[in-house]
Amino acid sequence: MPHLATRRAVLSASSFAALTVTLPAFAKPSELADPSLSNEERYAKAKARQEAEIIAALPINRLKAKKDALKGAESLIQNNQWTALRDLITETTGPALAKLQEENDWTEKDIRLATAKLRKEMFKVDTVAYKQQGFPGSEAFAGYCAEGVVPREKGGCKVKPAMDKAPLFASLSAAVVAFEEIIALAEK
Repeated sequence: MPHLATRRAVLSASSFAALTVTLPAFAKPSELADPSLSNEERYAKAKARQEAEIIAALPINRLKAKKDALKGAESLIQNNQWTALRDLITETTGPALAKLQEENDWTEKDIRLATAKLRKEMFKVDTVAYKQQGFPGSEAFAGYCAEGVVPREKGGCKVKPAMDKAPLFASLSAAVVAFEEIIALAEK
């Protein structure tokens, strides 16, 4: 009998795993938890959510989502979030973009040139982000004061110079324009 209990536990666990994998594709549980909804309204919401997910999974829409995510880099630059910026650059313009282009045969010369422009501009941003990225306490080794500390003596720490972010914003804008060019060429 213990062997049967083990099989039952395995079957139960696998059916639960299958249920949790397919459940989010239909609707968020919070959307369907409203007691005032009829079953037909619940099914309609679930179907609408499923259709929206299918549309979002289309290759051109995934490409557009990457471009929209790249636009969020502006706030990361503004807030000096260099690690998050580098992660975003990798997610939007790195291997995932190349894989998406290859899978959908978006390898025409014009698309490759636009992708090269995009990566060239983002390389400039990534290089600056890499140089600004530091580990906690690294300012002390460079002789700079910690964030918010004002130097009191002449021989103490020095104020970290302000960075000119205008070139980063210009490169980011040029990269977004190149991304829009890629999308326009891919839609043809």
